[in-house]
Amino acid sequence: MADEATIVMPGYSIGSFYGYIWEGISEDGKNVYADLNENGSIDAGDRTIIGNANPNFTFGWNNTVNYKNWDLSMFLTGAFGMDRLNLVRYAMSTSISDASFINTKEAYEYNWDVNPENAKFASLLNGGTNYANSTQWVENASYVRLANLSLGYTFPKSKTKFADIRLSVSCQNLFTITKYKGMDPTASAFTDDSSKSVDVSSGVDIGGYPTPRTFTFGIKMNF
Repeated sequence: MADEATIVMPGYSIGSFYGYIWEGISEDGKNVYADLNENGSIDAGDRTIIGNANPNFTFGWNNTVNYKNWDLSMFLTGAFGMDRLNLVRYAMSTSISDASFINTKEAYEYNWDVNPENAKFASLLNGGTNYANSTQWVENASYVRLANLSLGYTFPKSKTKFADIRLSVSCQNLFTITKYKGMDPTASAFTDDSSKSVDVSSGVDIGGYPTPRTFTFGIKMNF
C-alpha cells in the first residue's frame, strides 16, 4: 500500500478512509480506478474519502424474563452505518503477501485468469496496480450481536432444606449478524506507526484478534 489509508481532514471525522474509487476490471484483466482529476493517469490526486469507520448510530438492548424458578436474560448490541477497510482480505486475495499465493476461495474462483467473464479480481499476471486503499476493500461492517445470553434455575430453600441454590449457564458472543467478510466487524483498530493515534487508524482491519465466544457455568447459594 503506497499511500495512507486514513486521513485527518477538516470537515470529516477521524476514522475516514482515504483512497481510490475502484470501478472494476478492464477487458485485459487490470484494475480500473476513477480518474478524479482527469489528468489521464491514476495518481495521488485521484484519492478521495471512500468510507468511515464510525457508525451512524449504535444500540443496546438488555432484557430479563422470569417464569416460576427460571430466569432468562439477554443483551443485544449493534452498530449501523460503519465501514471497515479489510486489508486481510486484500492480502489474501491479491497474492501480495510474503507467501505470494491466493488464500481465499472467492479470489481463486473469480480471478480474471480463471474466470474472465465473471471476474471480481484482477489478473495476477497482468493486473497492474492494485491499491489496498480503494473501495474494492472497503466493506459495510454494520452488525447485530447477541453479546450475552444467560439461563438460570433456582432451587428454593424449601426444597433443598439448607439454601437457595441457583444454577446458571451463560454464553458471551453467541452470534453476530453482519455482511462483513472479515473475522469480526468490531475487531480492534490497527496502526503500524507508534507516533499515530489508534483512533486515526480505526477501522483498518489487518487481522485484529476477534471477540471470543465463551461459556460460563455458575452456582450461587444463599443460606
